Amino acid sequence: MRVRIERRGGLVGAKAVGERDLAELTAAQRDALDKLVRSSPDPTPSPGYDRFTYTVQLKNDDGSEHLKVTVPEDKMPDTLAQISKIPLP
Repeated sequence: MRVRIERRGGLVGAKAVGERDLAELTAAQRDALDKLVRSSPDPTPSPGYDRFTYTVQLKNDDGSEHLKVTVPEDKMPDTLAQISKIPLP
């Protein structure tokens, strides 16, 4: 299974995407992902301008979507947000 994290918004509005196999995640990242998926945070954006919104997608090995969650910047764990800065291969 793979996790794909896409970040949108911010001052420039540029999109950042990162994708990793779940086996490549650190223990802290796996824990944060598990908590995020279980809590299903309210996707309502936080007040303020130029905030990021993250889309966290779990994909099966065949590429089909398993789960998709939209997360506002203030509810996105930093350890997972870093994945969106990793360029796709």
